[in-house]
Amino acid sequence: MTDRRRRGLTFLLALMLMLAIPVSAAADGRGVYYRPALTFVTSHAPDDMILRMDLRRDGETVPVFLYREDRLWESYFRLYRQTEQEVKIWYGNRVDFQDAVLVAMTGGMEIPIPLSEEDLMKLTMNDYFMLDASDFSLSYGLSTGRAVLLFCLRLAITLAAALAVLYLKRYRWRKSWITVIIVDLISLSALSLFVSNWINFNPKMIAVHFAVMLGVLIVQIPLFWWLLDENGSLESVSYACWSNVATTVINAYMVIHFPL
Repeated sequence: MTDRRRRGLTFLLALMLMLAIPVSAAADGRGVYYRPALTFVTSHAPDDMILRMDLRRDGETVPVFLYREDRLWESYFRLYRQTEQEVKIWYGNRVDFQDAVLVAMTGGMEIPIPLSEEDLMKLTMNDYFMLDASDFSLSYGLSTGRAVLLFCLRLAITLAAALAVLYLKRYRWRKSWITVIIVDLISLSALSLFVSNWINFNPKMIAVHFAVMLGVLIVQIPLFWWLLDENGSLESVSYACWSNVATTVINAYMVIHFPL
């Protein structure tokens, strides 16, 4: 590889890693009303399970039912920052959750789950809890093991799609496969890290996903033009386009249906 190609490769890979930074900042700018104050993540939740938050307001108990979303083996129960307009309950401070009790309703039973004072002190008003559906124990935050598992799952599926397209395009050289694996590991890892922040998913963000993938394609076309020379430059551009179509469709499906 010439010095010119090395410099170009370094620049493009650095640019690829930076693609998600401004988009992530824009994602954090979503309207506060549409961001959940609390999200409870549960694995293998019973089909009939409902979560209710009993809040204290002016000396009375106000029950608020959480919105449920199922994704394969995980369920997300979300308490949004403001309920229906006529209810007018705002969850914007820790004091709003003082004496709050989470209630799991399943199998004809109601299981109260108090929120600990220690956990309440950690709240940033965009928080996650892990709820064990077997014993209804509650822990603040998302586990590292879960994050690593989902990251590796998304990366493995999208990388397999990119390599399948490479095989269908009749690339057989070892150099070609190593090139694609290295480039896609970097770009798809950055994308997987970006998507991992979408538990509190805003449907408008799917458009941002396609914009990010378009940016990846713009970077990969000259990159594969330089490095993927087994079947000619035009074929390398064709591969970049088709592999990005495959990974974009698969990623969009995972964003909508897979745990995040």
